[in-house]
Amino acid sequence: MVRYQKPETRSPRSHEERQKITNEAHNKNIVEVAQSLGMVLERIGKDYQWKEHDSFKIDTRKNYFYWNSRGVGGDPIKLVELMMECSFKEAINFMTGHEFKTFDKSLVPKREFSYKLKEATNPTSMRDYLKNQRQLSDETINFFIAQGVLAQANYKDIGSDNYEPMVVFKHFDSNNKMQGMALQGTKDNYELYPDKGKMKRTFGDALYGCVVKVGNPPIIEEKRTNPNDNILSEQNPLKIIVFEAPIDMMSYYELNQHKIGDAYLLAMNGLKKGAVSTLLSEKLTVKITEERKVEFLDFIQNSTQGTKAAKIILAVDNDEAGRNFIDEFGVTKIPVVADFPKLTEGKTKADWNEVLQSIKKPVKNTFEERLMKAVEKRADFATRLSQAVSAEKGLHR
Repeated sequence: MVRYQKPETRSPRSHEERQKITNEAHNKNIVEVAQSLGMVLERIGKDYQWKEHDSFKIDTRKNYFYWNSRGVGGDPIKLVELMMECSFKEAINFMTGHEFKTFDKSLVPKREFSYKLKEATNPTSMRDYLKNQRQLSDETINFFIAQGVLAQANYKDIGSDNYEPMVVFKHFDSNNKMQGMALQGTKDNYELYPDKGKMKRTFGDALYGCVVKVGNPPIIEEKRTNPNDNILSEQNPLKIIVFEAPIDMMSYYELNQHKIGDAYLLAMNGLKKGAVSTLLSEKLTVKITEERKVEFLDFIQNSTQGTKAAKIILAVDNDEAGRNFIDEFGVTKIPVVADFPKLTEGKTKADWNEVLQSIKKPVKNTFEERLMKAVEKRADFATRLSQAVSAEKGLHR
C-alpha cells in the first residue's frame, strides 16, 4: 500500500469549486490511476484485472473497479481511498494534485516488508488442508517446513470479524531476508471470497517468490567454501523450475522429486517474468542494483552472447494464460523449456495439483459407474427371481 502524502494543491473556496474538483477526480481514467498506484494490470478484452488478485476487475466503459472477493468497488476516488488507506478528502487532494498520464515510481515508494504473524506450534489446520483437500503427503509437507518456507498462522482479513488459520508461504532473498509472503486460507468463506471460497493474498515485494532448494544446485566458483561444492558451468547449469502458485510447486515436487535433480523451485504467485529474472540474478550473484534485477533476463537477451550456464523450466498452468506467458517470455539466449501438466479429455485447463489429485483421488467415470450399478442391479434381480422361483417350486411339491 502507498502511504498518503498530502500534495501541494489548490484550496477550493466555494461549493462550486469543490464540486468541480471532485468531478475532476471522479472522471480520471481509472486505468491510469491504478498504474500510478503501482498496480500491474492485465488486459482482458476491453477490461483489465489486477495481476496480484484475479478477482479485481476494472470496467473501462464504466470507469469503475470491482473487487469481487472483497465485495467492494467504486470509481477512481474510491480506488485511491482503498489502496492508499486515506480519507475521501485526502484522495481528492492527492488526485487533483497529480496528472496520471505516465507511471511515476515516486508515487509508490518501496516499503520494507515486516512479518508480524504469530505462527502455530501445532499446525493441524494447515496439515489437514494440504493433506485432505490438496492430497499432499506428510513427506512433502515436512520437506517444505524443513526448508523454512511453510507455516501456519492466524490472520484477520479486511471485512472479516475473526482470525482464521492460514497457510503461510514465505518469500526470502539470497541473504535469507524475508521479502514477502503468500497466504492461503484453509476454511471456506464464500461470503468474503465468492470466486474461490478461500482467501488467497500476497504481501511484500512482488518480485520475490517462494523458493526451495532441491539437492545441491551449482554455485559460481568464487562462492566455493568446501571441495564438495557443486560448481556452476555450461556442462553443469543452474536449473530453475518455475510455477504460478506454491501449492502447484509442492505438487510438482511430490510427483517428480526423484527426477528433479539439483534445482531451485520458484513459485511466482502469478505470471511474473520479473520474479524469474530476480531469482536468476541472485543465484548467479550478479552485482547489480535491486531495480536492475527485474531486467536481468532482458539484459542477457539483448547482450551479444547468451549463456548455457542456466536453464529455466516453465512449469506453469496449462491454460491460455500460461501458454501466452511462455510464448511471450522472449528469452532465447538461455535454454528455456516448457513443462505443462497434461490436459485431461474435455478440459481446457490443468495445474499440477489437479494432476496430483487425479492420481491420489481419481475421478470415477460416471458412465462406467452407472453401467456397473446397472449390471449389479440386474444380477441382484436375477438372484432374487431365482430364489423366488425355487421357493414357489417348494410350495407345490
